[in-house]
Amino acid sequence: MKAFFTTFVLAPLALGAPARRALTDTVSDMDALIDGDAAGLGCADTAVIFARGTFDSGNIGVWVGPQFEAALRERIQNVAFQGVDPSAYLADLQGYLGESGSDAGAQALADTVEAYARICPDTTHVISGWSQGALVAHKGLGLLSPETQARVKGLVTFGDPAQLFADDLPAMPSSVQVNSQCFTRSVPDPLCAPKGSFEIPTSISDVIAPFSELPSLAVGAQEAAAAASLVAAFPGQLLAAKAAFAQTLLTNPKRVLLTPEHFMYGNKGLTEDAADFVASL
Repeated sequence: MKAFFTTFVLAPLALGAPARRALTDTVSDMDALIDGDAAGLGCADTAVIFARGTFDSGNIGVWVGPQFEAALRERIQNVAFQGVDPSAYLADLQGYLGESGSDAGAQALADTVEAYARICPDTTHVISGWSQGALVAHKGLGLLSPETQARVKGLVTFGDPAQLFADDLPAMPSSVQVNSQCFTRSVPDPLCAPKGSFEIPTSISDVIAPFSELPSLAVGAQEAAAAASLVAAFPGQLLAAKAAFAQTLLTNPKRVLLTPEHFMYGNKGLTEDAADFVASL
């Protein structure tokens, strides 16, 4: 395995940040070909499947997926981009804390890649994910058949908490190159940054408190709406996953150190760095 790690210094975003073009939270290029709905589209040179993060909408979300897709299309002429089926992958806290990344999401990811590979045996595959989606990407890669796994050239992750779930994830195939995007310097992302002097949460209030900043960091209407929805829904999601949450606070509280920085990978250019990596494969 050849791994590339990108670090970035997160600067505060101005409250009056410029509006971004309208984003779509659902892209299904691979499904369109698999289901026969893409007449004349043909097989892509590169197929990238993306698992969104916890709380994110659609099948690619609004925080990282659309920005990654746009960067890929700027660099690769013939690319198929696809989100993991949201009917299988709920992207909820129970999947993150209770399953170390949704098992159903990982299976759905693997099923899509297998189906596309059967139709397009010469396509290069890249598996990717953000946050819980990074765990789903790791697990989905491990579910692929040896033949299909050999066609996967890269694993791209954003805010990957794999270091906190190492015992629950499959080994990385030596043939797959890894590009892991993580804020590690002045304002690190605790879920993926090396161990540091982070204030460990001991209660639901400690976990919820940092999210008061998130709406002010959002760029564009879709992120603003997603931020407001997340702030409103987060306490209820924690209560719904209360058994897994309580166990996590006792055994590995860093897993719930979810800060606003974790949502900034699409806004601060790291998706473009990741797309450069994919284009180089």
